[in-house]
This record gives sequence, structure tokens and C-alpha cells, in this order.
Amino acid sequence: MSASPAIPSPRATLTVVFVSFGVAVGALAGSMPTVMRNAGISAEMLGLGLTLSTLLTVGAMSLGGHLARHASNRAMLLAVLPVFALSLFAYLTAQSVPWFFLAFLPMGACFGLTDLFMNAEAVAIEHDMRRPVFLTFHAALSAGVGVMAVTASYLATEAGTAAVGAVAASFFAAAWLMVYRAIAPRPLAQGKGSGAGPLPNRQPLILLGIAAGLIIAAETAALLWSAKLLDDLAPALAAIAGLGAAFFGLCNALVRFPGDRMRARLGDMPLLIGSLAVSILGFVALGLSTHFAVSVAAFASVGCGLALLIPCIFGMSARLVPANRAAALSFVSMLTAPPRILAPTLIGFAAAGLGLAAAFGLVAIGLVAALALILAFRHKGYLA
Repeated sequence: MSASPAIPSPRATLTVVFVSFGVAVGALAGSMPTVMRNAGISAEMLGLGLTLSTLLTVGAMSLGGHLARHASNRAMLLAVLPVFALSLFAYLTAQSVPWFFLAFLPMGACFGLTDLFMNAEAVAIEHDMRRPVFLTFHAALSAGVGVMAVTASYLATEAGTAAVGAVAASFFAAAWLMVYRAIAPRPLAQGKGSGAGPLPNRQPLILLGIAAGLIIAAETAALLWSAKLLDDLAPALAAIAGLGAAFFGLCNALVRFPGDRMRARLGDMPLLIGSLAVSILGFVALGLSTHFAVSVAAFASVGCGLALLIPCIFGMSARLVPANRAAALSFVSMLTAPPRILAPTLIGFAAAGLGLAAAFGLVAIGLVAALALILAFRHKGYLA
């Protein structure tokens, strides 16, 4: 009698889910120049699409508290992952503007729901294990971005975008099966939980939330416009235009794997200031460079600089309101919405009018504003 296949651990299972999420981001970024050509999408239309998609991402995440009272993390992941894979494949094979938008917009909602519920399960698994593992999940995501971005650009030019979709779908299929077998349903959330009403002092959270929004907007720009910039700089190297997102993702992962130890040793504030400085210099280099290799190196530095910023900000936010950490994180997440929603359209029009290199220079200005907010937070001594 043959033995039944071993059931994977919840940690290994969720790692595959995070990798699949990263693969989706890498596929999106690495194949974008080819998809734009196939569907006849301009930089302005892409910026509009990203803005509308981000609206759906934020909207889906805002519904998470309500959905969590009716369905477990397991149930939501099992429901969303197949739709995510289907919408990603539809985006990759888009041959017209309507087809592009019909696929791109629901994919935004899938990004939001998957992000929310995989992170909720990650926190629960970390609690079960009684040791910090949260950043290793995000390191796995970044590694998935890095490997898939350059793979997607190569496959898109050599074998077609459907091949990219097939590779991504295989990861989602594996993730779905592992979740089905290894993740147990947890008790449903009770009560409002995420309400921001009882917060005693919102001013420091406002500073952190706006800074976080500017940082997430910069991350989105680096990932989703990297292949287009490199494709513009060296069209003959279109097959490896995904190197920008690849280097971003891999450097992001390299910093995140030891991230919990770095935070314990150095503290959040020094890491925030130093990381923002590295990120700003990287985006300035992207704005000034006209060379393929220099731009790839700049994306690597941006990946290193941005890696720990959001975890640090969320950790500081939770410490500000120890009696209601969920409310603090919900309030900060809500404040990230305006920069995240407006940035894609602004970058799209800047790219069309000034060129992508200049648009990346403008992103650096946004990060300078984020640094100013963090320095104001330190000056006020909110966590002294």
C-alpha cells in the first residue's frame, strides 16, 4: 500500500503563496513593454490603468475587515487565487485597449485581496511559531519578483506572453493546492476591529501614513516602469529588459532576509533615514542615466533602499498605539491611498511628456518629501 504524499507545513505553504504573488508582480513588470505593444497602450493609458487598478486594490483591501467576519484566510485565498491567475493571463495576452482594461482592473482587486489575506495568515503563523518569520515571507515575495521579472521579459519576446502566463499559472496552481491541503481555517474575525475611532493621537500616524504612501508609490514605479525604461534605452536588449525589476526584487529579498535582525540591532528610525537616502540616490541616478547598465545598477540600489521601509513604518505605527495596534495600522494604510492612487497617472503623463528617466527623477522628489516627514516625526520625539 503506497504512502500518501506528505502534507506541507503551513509556513512552507504560505511561502509558496508569497512567491506566487511575487511571480505575478514580476510577470506584470517584465512583460509590460510587450503587452503595451500588443495592446496598443500608450504611457498615458498605462498610467490611467494603474491608477484605476490601484483604486480597486485599495478598495478590496478596505473590504477585508468585513470579509474576514464571513470567511477565513484559507477560504479567501482558495477563492481569489484562481481568479488572480485568470486575470493575469488575460492581461498578458491582451490584444486591444478594451481587453487590456477588462483584465487589468479586476487583477488590481485580486492583488489587494491576496495581499491582505496572505499577510493576515502570515501574522497568524508567526504567532503560532512564537518567533519572528514575517519578513522572510516578504523576502520570498521579493525573490519571486526578481526571478520572474527577467524570465517574463525573455519569454515575452522569445515565446510570447502566453508562455509567461502559463509559468505564472503553474505557481498559482501549486499555491492553491498547498493551501487546500495544509492551511486550516481559523476562527472568523469578530467585531469592528479596524476602527480608528479610539486612537488617542493621530498626528504621528498621519506623518507615517503619508510617508508610507509616497514610499509605496515609489516601489510601484520602480517595479512596473523598470522594463519600459530599459526597453527605451536599449530596444535591442528587449529580452532582458526585466533586469531592472529583477535586480530590484532580488536586492529587496537580500535585505529582507536579515531584516528582523537589522531592526533589532539598529532600530527603526536609523534604518528608515539611511534606507530613504539610498533610495533617493537610486532614483536620482535613474533620472540622470542614459546607459542600460547604470540604470540596472540604480534599480538594484533602489531595491536595497526600499526593502525595509514599510515594515519599519508599520512597526513604529503599531508601537504608537499598543492598546489598539490593528486600528493604528488600518489608519496608516488608509492614508497611503492618495499617493498610491495619484502617482501612476502622474508618472504616466510625466513619462509621456518628459520621458521615463525624468519621471523617475520626479519619484525621487516624492521620497525627499517622505524623508522630510520621517525627520519631522523624529524631531517631535513621538517614540523617544
